[in-house]
Amino acid sequence: MIRLKPITKENYRGCIELKTTKEQEKFVAPNWYSLLEAVYEEARQAFAIYHQEEMIGFLLFSYYEADEDYAKESWWIERFMIDHRFQQKGYGSQAMEAAIEWFRQAIQAKELRISSVKENTIAKQMYEGFGFVATGEFVNDETVLDRKSVV
Repeated sequence: MIRLKPITKENYRGCIELKTTKEQEKFVAPNWYSLLEAVYEEARQAFAIYHQEEMIGFLLFSYYEADEDYAKESWWIERFMIDHRFQQKGYGSQAMEAAIEWFRQAIQAKELRISSVKENTIAKQMYEGFGFVATGEFVNDETVLDRKSVV
């Protein structure tokens, strides 16, 4: 069973130790960097992804107000990763389901965004399987995908 647990002083070190494969390092920022963002930047919610009692991944929700970089206010899954030891077991899809459900209950916004590096076709296919659609926009050279009617 997959669950999301907030990152706390009790589990942050385990989160930092989670790693992608070497080839995937260019697709997602290191967890230590994301945790720094969650501490020092507003509107960030960091979660550890657990399978039963073992931490297997990391997830960061972020909120952005409309400005010169973002045409409208928006909620994002800014980081999503499964440790290399737990990939290809269906946990990524289960974790995405849990993330969308948490968002639906806790945030209750009508849309959720995520981005993907062009070369990360596996992630993009998974996101599309959950109803995310490419918007034609790019952020930091990443394709932006949007999921409407999250609530």
